[in-house]
Amino acid sequence: MQTVDKVKSTGLARFTSLVYLYTGLGIAFWMICAQAIANNRAVSMAIFQGMAQHRIISMILMLGIPFAFISLCGRFATRSYFLTFLSYLGFLATLSVIGVPIFYIYSAKSIIQSLTVTSAVFIVSAVIGFITKKDLTKWNRTLMTGLFAIIAVELINVLIFKSSPLMMLTSAAIIILFLFYIAYDSQNIKRIYANNSSSQSLGALALLASVNLVLDFINVFLSILQIFGNNN
Repeated sequence: MQTVDKVKSTGLARFTSLVYLYTGLGIAFWMICAQAIANNRAVSMAIFQGMAQHRIISMILMLGIPFAFISLCGRFATRSYFLTFLSYLGFLATLSVIGVPIFYIYSAKSIIQSLTVTSAVFIVSAVIGFITKKDLTKWNRTLMTGLFAIIAVELINVLIFKSSPLMMLTSAAIIILFLFYIAYDSQNIKRIYANNSSSQSLGALALLASVNLVLDFINVFLSILQIFGNNN
């Protein structure tokens, strides 16, 4: 019995390490893609002009396309590591468009400082979520309600009010919400492994688990940067 428990514990540790490895590499890939697009002035200006001229369509595309790739990751996770990996890269590449403006708006110092702070709070929240004995699945409905409420407020503010104080309050709410999401998604790693420990697709499932953590990190990072970053 102790041998079985030890094997399960070792397997979970390896799976968890793989998830966080993919998360770190995913965030790095996202930053590199965003900076590469920003460095190409013709492409980045075309993106900005399109976003300015077609705000609603741009927001739908920026939300819809990455989530379409997330859906593909979920569909392929138990079938093919290669297709899951391609969907994962597609998700990061399309999401990187959201990161392009930060290289025009904020100084390199602000970006580095925000990345450092985000990494620190991410680690703390992830550790708390992973080691807590409390079942965080009960948070799911509350977190989803909070997410939809923030998206609605943000859309209304962008399209109608254009209020800077409301934007800052929304950013603060996003930080709080996604810190809870980091804890929730970190605990979910154990549930994914427990339900699929005998699966041959653990690498693909690690990618799928990583997607949510990458999203959590990016949302916290962009919000911290928006509140505390110095304009370039």
